[in-house]
Amino acid sequence: MSPLPDLRSLFSQFMNNPSPDRTPQDLRNMLASTLESRERWRSLLYQAVDLVFETDSRGRIILISPETWLGQPTTPLIGRPFSALCDTVNVLQTHTGTPVQITTPQDEPLTVILSSCPFQDSEDRITGTRGTLKAVSQMLPGTTAVIAPPAESDSAPQPDTAHVTGGHSDTAGITILAAITTALRKAIVPRLASAAAMDALLAPLAAEGALLDTAAAKTFLFTSSTLPADIQSVLSTPAPQAGTELFRTGSSHVMICRENIRSLRQLCLVVWRSEPWSAQDQQLCETVCSLLAGFWELDSIHRRILTDSDYDIASNLLNWNGLKSEIERRSRRLDQEAMAATLIIARVPGLTELSKTRGFEAGEEALRQCVALLRKAIRPTDAIGRISNNTFGLWMDGGDRFAAAERAERMTAHGIPILIDPPVHLPLQLGLVSREANAEETPESLLERGMQALQEGVAENRKWRFSHEAP
Repeated sequence: MSPLPDLRSLFSQFMNNPSPDRTPQDLRNMLASTLESRERWRSLLYQAVDLVFETDSRGRIILISPETWLGQPTTPLIGRPFSALCDTVNVLQTHTGTPVQITTPQDEPLTVILSSCPFQDSEDRITGTRGTLKAVSQMLPGTTAVIAPPAESDSAPQPDTAHVTGGHSDTAGITILAAITTALRKAIVPRLASAAAMDALLAPLAAEGALLDTAAAKTFLFTSSTLPADIQSVLSTPAPQAGTELFRTGSSHVMICRENIRSLRQLCLVVWRSEPWSAQDQQLCETVCSLLAGFWELDSIHRRILTDSDYDIASNLLNWNGLKSEIERRSRRLDQEAMAATLIIARVPGLTELSKTRGFEAGEEALRQCVALLRKAIRPTDAIGRISNNTFGLWMDGGDRFAAAERAERMTAHGIPILIDPPVHLPLQLGLVSREANAEETPESLLERGMQALQEGVAENRKWRFSHEAP
């Protein structure tokens, strides 16, 4: 699912609550850069493949892009089995460059290359698959779908292992790119994703490699083995312009691809082996370097946005910085009106694990439903924030101990039911701390007391617990 709606919502929130050290134009420029980098990634992916899809555990299509293919909209395929697109393969199995014959909407035969990778839960049950399709022979009216072997060879190599004089065929390069894209999507942390992508690149090239961000020149993002001293010396010299550098050192043929990323840094992809590099190998490595540069660039921009933001972009709630500001602002008014307030720390055990066991879409849906239930538990004028992955803070204006206790009893009576397939029922644990009018307590001390009450309640096997009086 695309995060673009969240970014637009974040932009609106920034414009309504601007930070004192950032102008609206700065925020517009930052979000515009995010969207530009995302489109760059998407365009690069569509240069390598024609169709990206995802299915559920029954092989039904739940995500497909782009919106049109072969002159027809793809949205009607959502919810239908993958066999409606390709009825000759089992999409829940791993495919690395499998040629598949399909029929276009114009009733013409078309050969496509299918690459897919199932994903599993903690019990090794297949919960769905992600993959790509690449058309390799667009048939004209009256022609026959035939893939001819290369004229130089009597036997046609398979798409996933095709070597051409030390290089790779176009079909094999597409297969490698599909495997790299799958590796990037499976990992959440950028460093782990880049390492998985490098592994997917180096194995078919029969090469060693490394990945370096010049912002931290002494720390490699990935290395498959120790770099030869000659390569180390080349990388330690002042970085030249972006491009590709080929040279030989000892018995190794070395290729260094450099790609500029924002903040005046470079991403360097280094590969070396005993065989020379072909033009196809060079083009493949340059494409992968550009893909990884876009990945790191997008991650860097997101981190800058999150650092300056008072909102959690995944849940569209306040983060702790935003909730802290709200508590401080509201406390001044409550003191003037001599009213109490209560901070409720709510933890939902098992919420984070759903992404690992059911897939990221189920995890996102569970988070949305959980946030909706917590919002209904408080008044619309009260504040709610996300403190960590499965922990939330709810601030009740004017809520004294008796009102908060009654609210906590109702909230924990039924837990958090999550309507996904299959449904799950998560527990809800609460730690409560009240603030009397004109009390000299900071948001940090209230958070600490609320977390302590939550932990003590868990230890005592209680669904909710109030904090003791502040010392």
